[in-house]
Amino acid sequence: MNALVLGSAGFLGANLVRALVAKGITPTCGRRPRTNVLTLRGLKVPFAMTDLDSPEELRAAMTGHDVVFHLAGHYPKFSFDRQGAIRLGLRQLENVLDAAAATGVKRVIYVSSTATVAPAAGRASNEGDVFDAPPGFGTYHDLKWLLEARALNESRTEVLVACPAACIGAWDLRVGTSALLVALARGMDPKHPDGIVSIVDPEDVARGLIALAEVERPPKRVLLSGGSHALHALLDAVALRYKVAPPSAPISAADAIALADASEHRAATEGGRPELSREIVDLVIHGVNLDASASLALIDAYTPLSVTLDRFDAWAQRMRLVPRPLVLEPT
Repeated sequence: MNALVLGSAGFLGANLVRALVAKGITPTCGRRPRTNVLTLRGLKVPFAMTDLDSPEELRAAMTGHDVVFHLAGHYPKFSFDRQGAIRLGLRQLENVLDAAAATGVKRVIYVSSTATVAPAAGRASNEGDVFDAPPGFGTYHDLKWLLEARALNESRTEVLVACPAACIGAWDLRVGTSALLVALARGMDPKHPDGIVSIVDPEDVARGLIALAEVERPPKRVLLSGGSHALHALLDAVALRYKVAPPSAPISAADAIALADASEHRAATEGGRPELSREIVDLVIHGVNLDASASLALIDAYTPLSVTLDRFDAWAQRMRLVPRPLVLEPT
C-alpha cells in the first residue's frame, strides 16, 4: 500500500500512522507549514506539504500513491459562522478530490462523523440511516452532512466513507472529545446536557480504516462504534474510577445550547477555550443508539470501554492531563 495520510498529526491521524507502521507500511504524512508533528516523533515517516487550500501541493503529495486517507476535513473551531465553515470545508474537499482524480489515486478513505447518522424508528441506527438533508442541528452537523454527501457523490475516484463515533484515547492533545472526562477527573463539575454518546477506541478506528483500504470489495459507508451510552451515566462511572464527586444533574438542552453559544462567543473575543462547545452539545442532545455490527467484518471485535478508558488514562497521566492515578473499581 502506497498511502498518504492527510491530517496525520491530528488525534486520529497519529493513531492511524502508528497502526500503519506497525503493519510494516510506511505512509507519507501530510502536514501544513505550522503543523505540530509531536504526535509522530520517532516514527521515521516521510512528510509532504499538504495545505488543503493548495491544489498544487495536494497533487504533488498524492503523486505515486494509490490510497489517500483523508482525516483533515474542516473542523470549525467555533460554531457561529455556519456559512463560512461550509464554504471552506467544501472548497478544501473539492481540492482533495480533484487532486486524487488528477494523480490517479485508486481509493480515498474519507473520515466523516456519526453526526450524519439519522435516528431510526424502534431500533439502533445503521449505515442505511442518513438524513435526507442537512439536519439543521448546528454548524458541525450540517457541515459534516454536506461534506459526506459530496464525498459519496464522487465518481472519478473510488471514495469510501467511515463514520467514527466519539474517540477516547491517546494523542487527543487538544482535549476535544475527552474534555468532559478530563474536567471530571480533575475534580471539576462540568456542565453538560444528557443524551446518547457513542464511544470508540481510536486504535479500533485505525484498524477499520486500514481494512477499508485493503479489502477488495469494501462497503461504501461504514459506522465505527464500540457502543452507545447515556452521557450522564458514563460520567458517573468515570467519577467512580477517579474517586471524585459525581457530576451534578444534567442541564436542559436549551440551557446547554445557550451556554455553549455564549461560551464560544466569549472565547472568540477574549481567547481561551469555551466552557462548553456547541459541537459537543449538539452531538449529545441529538445522539442516537448505533448499530455498528456491519463493521465487525472489518475489525472482528471492538475494544471494551473499560480497556479504552484505561488506555486513555495511562496516556493522559503521561501528558499530565489527568492529575490523579486511576483507581479501578473491583469487578
